[in-house]
Amino acid sequence: MIWLASFPRSGNTFFRIVLHEVYGISSGRLLPPEMRQGDWEKDLDFPVVKTHVEPHDLYPDDPTIPAVYIVRDGRDAVVSMSHHRRDIVVPGSDYLRNMAEAIRAENGTFFGGWSQNVEDWLQRATIVIHFEELIRDPIGNAEKLRGILDMPDPDLEKLPTFEDLRKKPMPYQGQRKNLAEWRKKFFRRGKVGAWKDEMPEPMQQLFWDLHGDTMEKLGYTEGRWERPRPKKRWYQKLFGSGG
Repeated sequence: MIWLASFPRSGNTFFRIVLHEVYGISSGRLLPPEMRQGDWEKDLDFPVVKTHVEPHDLYPDDPTIPAVYIVRDGRDAVVSMSHHRRDIVVPGSDYLRNMAEAIRAENGTFFGGWSQNVEDWLQRATIVIHFEELIRDPIGNAEKLRGILDMPDPDLEKLPTFEDLRKKPMPYQGQRKNLAEWRKKFFRRGKVGAWKDEMPEPMQQLFWDLHGDTMEKLGYTEGRWERPRPKKRWYQKLFGSGG
């Protein structure tokens, strides 16, 4: 078994689909401890187990189990998460409030917050894959797993396009009503740099205030926020004095 981990909305599901469609490798998932119910341990029987939890919440907590971590520009991940929450998780919720709450990740919510999740997994991961490289070359990045996972030769004709994800039946969609509409919402844009036109400047400032060090460590320096911060942060009025 290997872990396939990521912060939410970072390409984890796409990678699972590639492994399933192209290599015939199925995967399970590990939910946070508070959501593990029933016979959840059956998912650990799969050769690949997807998760968003931080390493300290893994079960089994076995450091010898290899781990692949997918990392994405945190601004794009947060933008995607904000849409996902508004459109699917809590329909009708406020997009900008979702965004601010995901960026702040108070009290360990949102899987510890982007930078904490990333920093913890960078120490645990055997292989780190960047989302931007994954969507550019999904097969090349999937092949990086050969050293830790038994993989057959790929069937390249089965590699799905982004439009396939949005329009065709794919694994890991569950039993849902209006599945065609759900696909379009779940696989929304699949674009690198969506933060440029979907994250307002105050949100970019907030994100960089809280996650800038990790962004720079990973080389996500385009659009680095360098403007002087106001004496009173704009979000204190909206969310209180914290942050």
